[in-house]
Amino acid sequence: MRVESCVDVILTINKKLGEGKIKPEIIHQFQRLKEHIRFVDDELVDEKDIDRIETATNQLMAEISDAYGSDVIGSLSNGRMH
Repeated sequence: MRVESCVDVILTINKKLGEGKIKPEIIHQFQRLKEHIRFVDDELVDEKDIDRIETATNQLMAEISDAYGSDVIGSLSNGRMH
């Protein structure tokens, strides 16, 4: 599922950046989302919502790349946006 991929990217970015760079409360919410997303029926998720989630993930990746260098993001995606 594409949304699960976005969640995985955010959790991986958090690990690469190190503890505390992303608020722990936010990471906790993403971890909970990852645990529960498997129960979501793909047919019930609107394509527009998925596009918005992917766009937000790409924006986060771009901001982190600007702030911490492209090495952090490049190692996640081989230079491709999510």
